[in-house]
Amino acid sequence: MPKAPKGKNAGREKKVIHPYSRKAAQITREAHKQEKREKLKNDKALRLNLIGEKLQWFQNHLDPPKVKYSKKDACALIERNSRHFECE
Repeated sequence: MPKAPKGKNAGREKKVIHPYSRKAAQITREAHKQEKREKLKNDKALRLNLIGEKLQWFQNHLDPPKVKYSKKDACALIERNSRHFECE
């Protein structure tokens, strides 16, 4: 048979916090702060992912033997990129 818990909180459940207490306000603030952090983190990850996809497209469409690009070549690549992402 298991032994009974000893100590100050023996047999007690967690105390209920009054909704208008300072402790409840503190917990609510912390929860809102954490939600805001998570939202900002997810938004930033989404933005970086979109930028990464675009950069990956450019990297995949560059000519490996070509060392330098002229303005005309760069403009043509950008035009192709614009048309590619308009279609999606």
